[in-house]
Amino acid sequence: MNRRAGLFSPYRRLRTMRRALWVRVRWVNAIWVRGIWIVGLAAIVLACASLRIAEARQNEKTAAAPPQQFLNARPGVEYVGDESCRKCHASVYQTFKQTGMGRSVSIPSPDDLRELAKPVKIINQKLNQTYSIYARDGKIIHEESESDSKGRVIFSETHEIAYTVGAGDVGKSYLVAKGDSLFVSPISYYERIRGWDLSPGYSEGAFHGFTRRVVELCVDCHTGQPLLVAGSHNRFQQPPFRFLTVGCERCHGPGATHVRQHTEEAALGLPIDEAAIDLSIVNPRKLRPEIRDDVCAQCHLAGDARVLLPGKTYLDFRPGTSLGDVVSIFSVPQQIKGNHFVALDQFEQLKLSRCWAASNGKLGCISCHDPHVQLRGDQATNSFRSRCLSCHTTSSCRAPLAQRQATSPPDNCISCHMPKQPTENIGHSSITDHRILRTPSEIPAALQSADSSFPTDLIFDTKSAGSGDAQANLRGLALAHSQVAARFPELGEKGLALLEQAAAAFPNDAEIEAAYGSALRVARPRDEERAARAFQKAIDAGSKSAEVRTQLARLRMQQGQVTAAMDLYKESIQLDPYFAPAYLDLAQVYSMLKDRQNALQILDGVLKIDPGNDAARQQRIKVEALPD
Repeated sequence: MNRRAGLFSPYRRLRTMRRALWVRVRWVNAIWVRGIWIVGLAAIVLACASLRIAEARQNEKTAAAPPQQFLNARPGVEYVGDESCRKCHASVYQTFKQTGMGRSVSIPSPDDLRELAKPVKIINQKLNQTYSIYARDGKIIHEESESDSKGRVIFSETHEIAYTVGAGDVGKSYLVAKGDSLFVSPISYYERIRGWDLSPGYSEGAFHGFTRRVVELCVDCHTGQPLLVAGSHNRFQQPPFRFLTVGCERCHGPGATHVRQHTEEAALGLPIDEAAIDLSIVNPRKLRPEIRDDVCAQCHLAGDARVLLPGKTYLDFRPGTSLGDVVSIFSVPQQIKGNHFVALDQFEQLKLSRCWAASNGKLGCISCHDPHVQLRGDQATNSFRSRCLSCHTTSSCRAPLAQRQATSPPDNCISCHMPKQPTENIGHSSITDHRILRTPSEIPAALQSADSSFPTDLIFDTKSAGSGDAQANLRGLALAHSQVAARFPELGEKGLALLEQAAAAFPNDAEIEAAYGSALRVARPRDEERAARAFQKAIDAGSKSAEVRTQLARLRMQQGQVTAAMDLYKESIQLDPYFAPAYLDLAQVYSMLKDRQNALQILDGVLKIDPGNDAARQQRIKVEALPD
């Protein structure tokens, strides 16, 4: 047996080895085949996933959803900034950045400094103020000062320019920073005169010095995305703007969904269907007319009154949704305010035109304007003329041929039907008349009669999905009337009645109570207790307004409640360190109490935040004369 074992052992070992090798080969083959199946299965799964994603994208881009239901109009979609758009839309990005919107705000640059190689000085005889503009240590400086008859400096206030507002086509205004707040400089540059003058509103006395606040609407329309401190109107996070200039997402909506979907499609090698509607990003041309026009109206329809809906800010508006869901905009009827031209009035003018009325909603801002480019000179004229001829013909023009050929360039439709008109609220500037009159002397239908049959109430320019809600409309109308009452007294009485109704309907609405209290102080000055109750209810409802507290403090003083008034003035100053009326009133109370030291301290506080405050200087002279 041992011999057999010894004789046959090599063969047995060989057979064993062969069997082992065969088993290994079969095992390797099995793994290899299984690997092929796994890879193949993964490829099939990936292909199916690609097909499913492609199908889902296609469904999003076709009639499976109405064109106005763009995915990025939904709450929660993030903004990504222009640089993300630039990666795929470089040429559009470049042309847009040359437009007024693309250059809406800037940080002073070396080019700006070179323009100020020579200092500029302006003397305004009416205000008895001197303004200087110069460069110092690589910064642009604006200075306001006043001297007495002997040339002695009464005050001088100097600020470094933080931001330039405007592209320079009409002009530029400038912002200065005080702590975390921004204010407008009293001097601006105007392209028409190629020189400097007072900023809008200053020559009329509406503002003075460096005290004009940069409020929410200003920065929302002029910058990419302001970062206001929650609950404030003029306090900003640092830096104050997430995106500096107006960008792509202002009209197309937040881009995160669009970027994510197209990044995924590119990774999977999916083709782009140019003919389909891409619902991942708003295309204003695919919106219903009223939603389409809201994209432009958010900044180009100032209206005569704007009322934010409760809990809303201007940043809550997203293209593809109704502007009326965020803010109610009202206009005073033309037969009341007359034939006036002000900045940001173009939208309202267009609705007065025959062209707009006859178009049944088809005519809108983007019918003539391409926001991605800014044409100039003959190129702009020819482009607008071609837009006119898309609806009209040259034979329909009633002007003699010789007159038409005399324009520059010839047949310039705009020069006759949409001439430039000087604006009333911005000096040295003009705007295009968007009423599209047949002749420059034509009187629009809204101004042809002062008949009482014409509406005399405010015109509701933006309506929300819930605009049928009578109570919501009551709130908006009441607050809108309170905003226009000072300029249009004929609307004041109705405004007070509306505020009384609104105060009853919205007993815990801080804005309504504040407006109601202010209206009562003007219309019914003897009803001081009723006004005081309204202001107190506004504060109890959460108002953070320094003005509301100052108005209530004045009423408390009339009622002999001196301590309560002083507490309110101090609250006002704490809430808003730049609200000068609270300082002046409190100093007056200290003077009345013969508290010379505290009165002087408060007045010094006013002159620190507003060196040009003449009332504070005069009051300080009187306090200094008081005995210790």
